[in-house]
Amino acid sequence: MKPFYLVALLIVTAISVQAQENPCPTVTGIRKTNVVNNGDGTCTGTISMNILNDVSNSNPKSVRVEVLAGSSATPVVDQCFLASTVLGGASYTTNPFTIACGSTITVRVTRHTASNGVCQGGTCGNTIIIQESPLPVVFASFTARRSGAVVLLNWQTSSEQNNSGFAVERYTNGNWQEIGYVASQAQAGNSDAILNYNFTDPNTIKGISQYRVRQVDLDGRSKASDIRIVRGEGVLGKTVVYPNPGLDGKVNVIFEDAGTARDVTVVDMTGKVVKQWRGVTSNNLQVENLPAGIYSLRIIAVETGEQSAEKFVINRH
Repeated sequence: MKPFYLVALLIVTAISVQAQENPCPTVTGIRKTNVVNNGDGTCTGTISMNILNDVSNSNPKSVRVEVLAGSSATPVVDQCFLASTVLGGASYTTNPFTIACGSTITVRVTRHTASNGVCQGGTCGNTIIIQESPLPVVFASFTARRSGAVVLLNWQTSSEQNNSGFAVERYTNGNWQEIGYVASQAQAGNSDAILNYNFTDPNTIKGISQYRVRQVDLDGRSKASDIRIVRGEGVLGKTVVYPNPGLDGKVNVIFEDAGTARDVTVVDMTGKVVKQWRGVTSNNLQVENLPAGIYSLRIIAVETGEQSAEKFVINRH
């Protein structure tokens, strides 16, 4: 009988070892990350999560992550990861994807027993499916314009979800400071209609001022809008280029009015066109990647044909 017990023991041990060599990875903390509103109704973002190989060994298992938007059955992301063998697991982030800002995101995670890193073969455990809500607020527009000793801020939303309101912030002395708060007009923080907001900031600063609107959820989370820039009080001219001279190959350009379409061209001292934009409607533009030299910024209003020019310098590093 002893040989029988020995064989049985070996079988049980083999089953136990096989179970340890084929653990089902643990996946936790699935969430949206790096969300950016592109300003054209689309948003770019990633999905992050923590993945752990249940038994820390040299044979990590594969995890397939699919991201779907709205009702589409075609994933915008389909990636395979090898689960971490590090105690506590490691954070994994998908490739960026771009979808309509109002789309609900479905994340589907399938865990595999194979260790080939290509997410093939048998699966283990249940498929994990979660839904992430759309971006809390979709900004349709945001402008900042000086009118004498005040700056007028106006923004429009096309969709709001779980929105408490907006903290208006100005960049002062190297820091963003809240200068006011505007409550959401959406009933219970939710709306699919166009909503308009405004804020007036008494501002006699002679230099450049920067503004942004920070959207605040009902649960306290927040996301900032794009930045808008206005000229200082009393600064004449329809266009401001700063800093001038520019450093690191870049300067910022502020136009008088947002919404007016302009064709903008940067020309070097030989007359060669080095940068060009068509139909610029925002009130600010960043010019980058310029070598040291003297340049002319030429602006043409598309509707009226009115032309203007500003000279600026890029210093050597």
